Amino acid sequence: MKNEKIYEGYDQGKGWFFNLQFLILCLSGQLCWNIENQWFNTFVYSKIGKYVWIVTGMVIASATLTCISTFLFGAVSDRRGKRKNLMGWGYIIWGLSTILVGVVEYVAPLVPLMFAGIMMIMLDGVMSFIGSMGYDSSFNAWANDHTTTANKSFVGLILGIMPVIATIIGTLLGGIIIDSGGGSNYQALFLSMGGFVILCGIFALVFAKDKEDLKPAKEGSLLRQATASFRFNEMKDIPNMKELLFACLVICVYFISFNFYFVHIANWAIYHLELSATSFAVFEGSGMILGILAAIPLAKLIDKDRIPLVCVIGLVASYLGLLIIYLFVKGPADVSATSLFGGKNILMIFGCFLFGVGDILMTEACMIWVRGLFPESKRGQFEGIRCVFFVWVPMLIGTLCGDAIIRLFSRNMTDADGIPIQVPTSDLFFYASFVVLLAFVPLYFAAKAYKKRIKARNEALAKGIVDPTLFDAIPDQEIRKTKNGRHDE
Repeated sequence: MKNEKIYEGYDQGKGWFFNLQFLILCLSGQLCWNIENQWFNTFVYSKIGKYVWIVTGMVIASATLTCISTFLFGAVSDRRGKRKNLMGWGYIIWGLSTILVGVVEYVAPLVPLMFAGIMMIMLDGVMSFIGSMGYDSSFNAWANDHTTTANKSFVGLILGIMPVIATIIGTLLGGIIIDSGGGSNYQALFLSMGGFVILCGIFALVFAKDKEDLKPAKEGSLLRQATASFRFNEMKDIPNMKELLFACLVICVYFISFNFYFVHIANWAIYHLELSATSFAVFEGSGMILGILAAIPLAKLIDKDRIPLVCVIGLVASYLGLLIIYLFVKGPADVSATSLFGGKNILMIFGCFLFGVGDILMTEACMIWVRGLFPESKRGQFEGIRCVFFVWVPMLIGTLCGDAIIRLFSRNMTDADGIPIQVPTSDLFFYASFVVLLAFVPLYFAAKAYKKRIKARNEALAKGIVDPTLFDAIPDQEIRKTKNGRHDE
């Protein structure tokens, strides 16, 4: 029988055991996404060929299948009133599918290039579909179930910094593991990271708990419920829908910019700047570690109802970081692989620091902002909407734009067979910086709606009324103890 003491406060997202589970599952999930977003792409260049069409195909297939999976399994978790089993089994199969991708290395030399490329795209898509079942539609909904006004800044901070921490750990360890095999030991990387995710899935099945008051929410057939988000005549009556959509557009535009360059950043560093995987990991990792330290105190602004301000700071930091990389890191002559922390590398590290801060702040602020507006009975289903704006549209548009930029500005290189290949250049950062500025347009309208809702919430609280639709997280028990002893459920 489980020790109930360690689960004290668990339902409200409190206590060391909840925090431990949240941190482990968030870290392992983001590490697995880092493998896909970064090392799968260098794996393609190393084991199949330096062809950007394979990377672009992987990203589009991955984003599309991720969204389909999130809508489907989000609806399943809502209908069952359970997240844990989907989360645990999803992680286990996710880890196995990550390991399976390594098979391409052995098949590629035996088959035509087109076949190897399509095989890689398909295996990456399967991995993403399963990963979304475990992470996007289950873990995110589980975390949202346990997010209250008391812990929302902590949850938002972890959701914001964990992709960066995972990038640092995944890049550093990944670079070391890959370089341990002469710059090509991808099998060890996929086995170790996939195995870790499998263990975390088992951990979730044994120790994680669903929220006690989580009830099944069935609305017709599974297909009808999974596609409910596309019936706009029904969606318009959901509270705060206008604010939700504008907030989604803010992060959507930002992530379009992000996908211009981040998909290709490792190949840019290794093949354009001519750095080793380990040297690149040190550059990116050191800048982002500093970014985390700078972003942590700013997370407190979320508790002070200043989410739009956090977004402004994040967008400005991202813009400046990308511009610095473009202006001062043009090629191999602008960096030093022998003196990693020498003066020659300061601007590259500073640029990584700035766009690291921007990424953390935008992710943590918009995750809390958007997820906090999901209707209680549709949290799993609405993860699909989040996925469209956070993942599918940005990866589709951003990657296609990045592909076009690479083809237009790529260095003239050929492979061993004399076939032209495409290597990313610093121009990606220049165009991405301007797209970042476009996010201020939807942010203006989202901020207006946010301030209006916060004002209405405060006026209601002054009257002793707690209206959950006016909060961006589940009202904590302390808030429910209003001065007049009344609240609206």
